[in-house]
Amino acid sequence: MFAGIGGFRAGLTRAGGFQCVGHCEIDKYADASYRTMHDIGKEECYYPDARQIDPGGMPDFDLLCGGFPCQSYSMAGHRLGFADPRGALFFEIARLAEAKRPSYLLLENVPGLLSHDQGRTFAAILSTLGDLGYHVEWSVLNSANFDVPQSRRRVFFICYLDPRCAGKILPVFGTDAKTLIQLIGGPQGSRIYDPDGVACTQTSGAGGKGGKTGLYLVGFNRKKGIVDHRDTARTLNASDFRGINRNQTQNAVFVDLCSGYPEQTDAARCLTARYGQTTLSNHQRERSGVLLVKEPTKQGYKEAAPGDSVDLGYPGSKTRGGRVSKLAHDAASVQGIVERGGRIRRLMPRECLRLQGFDEDQIDRLLAITSDAQAYKQAGNSVTVNVIEAIGRRIRAVDDELRKEDAA
Repeated sequence: MFAGIGGFRAGLTRAGGFQCVGHCEIDKYADASYRTMHDIGKEECYYPDARQIDPGGMPDFDLLCGGFPCQSYSMAGHRLGFADPRGALFFEIARLAEAKRPSYLLLENVPGLLSHDQGRTFAAILSTLGDLGYHVEWSVLNSANFDVPQSRRRVFFICYLDPRCAGKILPVFGTDAKTLIQLIGGPQGSRIYDPDGVACTQTSGAGGKGGKTGLYLVGFNRKKGIVDHRDTARTLNASDFRGINRNQTQNAVFVDLCSGYPEQTDAARCLTARYGQTTLSNHQRERSGVLLVKEPTKQGYKEAAPGDSVDLGYPGSKTRGGRVSKLAHDAASVQGIVERGGRIRRLMPRECLRLQGFDEDQIDRLLAITSDAQAYKQAGNSVTVNVIEAIGRRIRAVDDELRKEDAA
């Protein structure tokens, strides 16, 4: 369902053990890309409009996948939810699931779905699936944890009819993170965790040897060096739009990572990237706390290191700078790469498709038939292939286990 260029299909094909029996996609350009990127069998069904699918003519299937349209729930949109015709397309998934009763549903959307309309939309989705007899589990996964250089958070739902699947498919931690592994217990500050596991949740709670923050801010004087050896960490507070409280940053040292080498500076530089703004703020410690990307000037601003990726702002934003990160923020947003000399170029379509985990031969076939504009759009609308592959492997393993139990 809502196949796009086939991110679900590509991931499940890599996972192995899956055979696609049909797809649905209303965008003719995306469907053309889908057909050239994947090996379409003669027996496969195609449906251009989800609202017009007759379940009576569909083949039987075990798994229904769908990244149902997310514009209605995205923080970047108007968030009309089910009032938007695109948001109501979720119920087409429910309609077909009720008629065909597949063993599993694998659904994807933006994390904003969880909070839309104060959680009522999410509750309606859970209620609908529950009324159909499905047990539902969900998890917000980041593509960065699945071997792609992109930070892209999406919520994934796994729905199943057999209660024996409970807790066996989600959560998936990806290839870059394991569960939290505590080696030695005890009070806060004395516990020891396996460095191969995920990090403990860090909050800005009370202090006491770092307290819950995991952050240590020490006093520093350029002539005397470290002058504050207190055991209790001071909480770093970025309340409202004021940045870090000035009382907490006296004699503190920040590290300027915009240059090609770490450089100490008295204060962190920031920028403001808001809709409708055409200029950047050069005030210190204002709003975001992120570093300004700029050519070297008399004021000492540094350019980003060559090869760093730069978020140039939301699509349509007129700001001319952004966050510096080794990870692209999102394949759908405006991204750039810093080249030598401080110049920033936009990511190419091939790079955006690589960020989503597609194979080079698939990318070659897509770029041979479509425009750059369509390639950017299709890459941004796709799911990350590596994430689907990881989930698919878990679904296959659980299904094999259940079949063995039933045959015994």
